[in-house]
Amino acid sequence: MTAASFPVTLIGHPFATVGMGEQLRSHIAACQAVHLPHTVLDIYRYASRSDPDHRTLVGQSEIDVPGGGIRIFHVNGDEVEPVIRAFEARGGNFADGYNIIVPAWELPAYPLVWADQLRKFNEIWAISGFVKDSLAAAGLHSVLIGQAVEVPLGHFLPRKYFGIKESAFTILHFFDLSSYASRKNPGAVLDMYEAIKAKREYEDIQLVLKVKKGDEDGEEWIAPLRERVPEACFLAKPMSSLETRSLINCCDCFVSLHRAEGFGRGTGEAMFLGRLAMATGWSGNLDYMTRDNSLLVDYDLIPVGADEYPFGAGQQWANARVSHAVELLDAAIGDVEGRRVMAANGRRTIRMDHGYRAVGVRVMDRVSEIVAFLSHAEAPAEVVFVVQDALAEVASPADETAEGWAVLEDAAVSVADAVQTHDPDVTASKRGRKAPSARLRKKQEQIGSSLIIANRIKESSSGAAD
Repeated sequence: MTAASFPVTLIGHPFATVGMGEQLRSHIAACQAVHLPHTVLDIYRYASRSDPDHRTLVGQSEIDVPGGGIRIFHVNGDEVEPVIRAFEARGGNFADGYNIIVPAWELPAYPLVWADQLRKFNEIWAISGFVKDSLAAAGLHSVLIGQAVEVPLGHFLPRKYFGIKESAFTILHFFDLSSYASRKNPGAVLDMYEAIKAKREYEDIQLVLKVKKGDEDGEEWIAPLRERVPEACFLAKPMSSLETRSLINCCDCFVSLHRAEGFGRGTGEAMFLGRLAMATGWSGNLDYMTRDNSLLVDYDLIPVGADEYPFGAGQQWANARVSHAVELLDAAIGDVEGRRVMAANGRRTIRMDHGYRAVGVRVMDRVSEIVAFLSHAEAPAEVVFVVQDALAEVASPADETAEGWAVLEDAAVSVADAVQTHDPDVTASKRGRKAPSARLRKKQEQIGSSLIIANRIKESSSGAAD
């Protein structure tokens, strides 16, 4: 059985305009780029299907009743219980499949209360190195897959469509009111814009601010700003995919002075389109942004304030130094060739390492490894690796030098035996070896459950073939 023939279903909110919807769509496109057969399940079917690009992307791959195989859930930790209920209400059986969750998070440590929900899944995928570290801080192992930031190429709407001045050097910032203002930090972008305007008083520079609230407009938030920066271009209505990528294509510099990002799609999409990108030099955007391909702004780590972000107590995030942002932007405006080279470097990085095909290859590779495990092709070696990884995460140096590695050997052999005999009840203690620790026993139980699932999937596949 190969990855191409094994059933893969992507689950979440494929038509939603929020970040998790974008994340799911990026993985759908990534699977399409590498011709990985898959289906898509819109778990709640709540979002409007008015965007033609979304309808075209999902196309005929949408299903109403979920099946077995590998299920990849693009949902957050607080959604797990209702999503599983909805999944089973739609006719699915959560226990009869290999379940993966792809959560998003923006602070250094993932919430412990949600971590317990993530443990209901066989595996966790991380959309960035920052998210992977955040999950690790909560004791969760994850596989780094990433997120594709490619956008469809084709026709684009011109500046005139949005009311942007044709002659201006434009600074673009996106802000969704359904997120948290303190994290996106739009005030810093306004401060930077006013400072650069004061420094280049007679130059044609325009701020373009796109604001929405989920599927609603953001006019209420924008109204007070019209007096502060009357020359700015304010866009408060929700946009289609075509309008959004056209707007990015119209800008000279996309700016995000965020305090934290799980990944940061806006800057990545700007770089894909060959536009200069500026962002705080901290968190998920560092997967693709460097000082050679973008304008990375210095920052100070500060405590997350009370009520500024969920589960923020005791955590830190970055406060961008506006003065450094002004310095970088001033230099870029004055150096046309330098910013052209930097933007070209950014476009190359995104297209080579973070486009649909690049992420699709990582998805395909990981799915192939899972299929090999579930079909027992090379399961003993895979199991040894899993147990080694589990021990490395929990053992202290004393454990490693004393009984830790002995337990590892016994656990690895016993689980390998379980794989080879298709019997998850085989244990080291039954063979006269030292019994594994409680933590490694739990890992064995998880692997045993996966073997039971594998057998069910294989039996159902054989039945379907007959």
